[in-house]
Amino acid sequence: MHIHSEGLIEVLEGKKRLSSSINFKELPKLTTEENGQDFSGTLVINQSPKGFGVTVLRDEKGLHSDSNFTLLPIDTINLSSIDGTVVPEVKINLATEHPYFNFHAGLGTNKQLENSKNALITLPFSFLQKNANCVHNGIMLAVYDGEQILNTVFQISSETCAYYKFDYIALHEAKLNQDENKTLIAENHGSAEAEITPINSLYSSYDIKTKVFADSDNFIAENVSLYGLIDENIHYSSTCQTRKGPYPLCNQMLLPSYSLAKSLAGTLGVSLVENNYGSVSKLSVAETVEKCNGKKWQDVSLEDLSDMATGNFINPTFDLDEAGLKQTGFVFDKLTDAEKINLACSVYPRKSKPGTRFVYHTSDTYILGKALNEFLAKNTVSEDYYAELLSPFLKNLGMSYAIEASLRTEDEIKQPYTGWGMYLLRDDLKKLSTFIHEQKEDQSEKFSFLKDALKKPNDALIAIPGANIFYNNGFWLRKYNKGTFGCKEDTWVPFMSGFGGITLAFLPNNMTYYYFSDGYTFAWDSAVFAANEIKPFCRTN
Repeated sequence: MHIHSEGLIEVLEGKKRLSSSINFKELPKLTTEENGQDFSGTLVINQSPKGFGVTVLRDEKGLHSDSNFTLLPIDTINLSSIDGTVVPEVKINLATEHPYFNFHAGLGTNKQLENSKNALITLPFSFLQKNANCVHNGIMLAVYDGEQILNTVFQISSETCAYYKFDYIALHEAKLNQDENKTLIAENHGSAEAEITPINSLYSSYDIKTKVFADSDNFIAENVSLYGLIDENIHYSSTCQTRKGPYPLCNQMLLPSYSLAKSLAGTLGVSLVENNYGSVSKLSVAETVEKCNGKKWQDVSLEDLSDMATGNFINPTFDLDEAGLKQTGFVFDKLTDAEKINLACSVYPRKSKPGTRFVYHTSDTYILGKALNEFLAKNTVSEDYYAELLSPFLKNLGMSYAIEASLRTEDEIKQPYTGWGMYLLRDDLKKLSTFIHEQKEDQSEKFSFLKDALKKPNDALIAIPGANIFYNNGFWLRKYNKGTFGCKEDTWVPFMSGFGGITLAFLPNNMTYYYFSDGYTFAWDSAVFAANEIKPFCRTN
């Protein structure tokens, strides 16, 4: 059951009790195109809800507790409304006092209600699992009468989180303390007005007969947050679907990186350090990372870390080490740098020669990030590759505020996780696509470590033999044998992959196919073949 449009406004105005959830498709019917009155101030929210409801849909790890929802993670949001755009001063908050969730607020809207002098504030928000990359996306709603806000409704109806899913709604008393002397500037929030072409238009434009993207039978629709195909300057995208209708502000839906960060932070981080300070990828771990000074790290290079080929492992079968208790403990339970680096350096015995065998360990990429920071601290005026090199570079590409935040250790060191813990918005994917395809063609010496990962590999290691999937310098590569797509040689597709069902594949025709999902589905061959039909990868003579 959902609140009817009129009922929602009465709830927000304090005239009616909250009794059911909201269907997001009803929200556009409430407002006009006219902007609400500008304001700037602090929204003070009573953390204890007047009422809330949580329905657990999946809880693989036994994480759920109703007590995690009895208090909102934050009690204030500094906001400005400028020409109908609502701008939060702090976007991603990775340091709340809440026992389980951090908090994110994105770029919202302030629109006049139909047949009313009041306006509806619509603000995207997310609950972020602490020390992990799960994102539970929601919408906050409030009525603004030109002076005051009385109540807020927070509703979560979707997530990118494979192991913990829930529907949530809560009503909180609120008060807007206005500050006429304070004006926030709406900048660097990602492109709220980014041009998007519906991806469904590809089916009719190119006579594609069956569903081939993340709308195919391989996927359960409720597990898919977003998918799209980027054709240079044209961004074909799905809507952001939730269990309660389309997400109202799809360009502001927060997307987790999970292991995309191994490519974005690890690989690109190495390249940026090398662009500025010379080669580091051949340095040994033992000479770079103080805690990894044992014999088994003497002949392991930073490139070996990025290749997941340290020679240190327990079981070489794909994903068994990563799924084991030691690695999951490293990811979820070790919160300080000392705990993480001590475990990462010591947990696996030497089993093979470094650089010869791929065994997936998130802890290896954490060591890589630690090595970059220790190299910078010893040899340069910098000491944080993420904050001082990576984040400014990505911002210069035009990427949003979301990439500035990274999960970090809970101590004075605040070491970036490197192997997971970044965030993106939809338009960031287009900016990233443009950059990666430019590097595939660029012949300069810059970004050489990244370029080695993108080209036809000479030293890539087999990762998943049955699927023809390799790994090199923090990127996956899918090999399609010659003859496929009418090509005379093997076709290599570099891609990034994230836990639960996330893929960004950089295709030979300068297209990029992506999807963010959480149903453990990694299936994108049909999209690659469709992209080849739209713009052929190569032709035989």
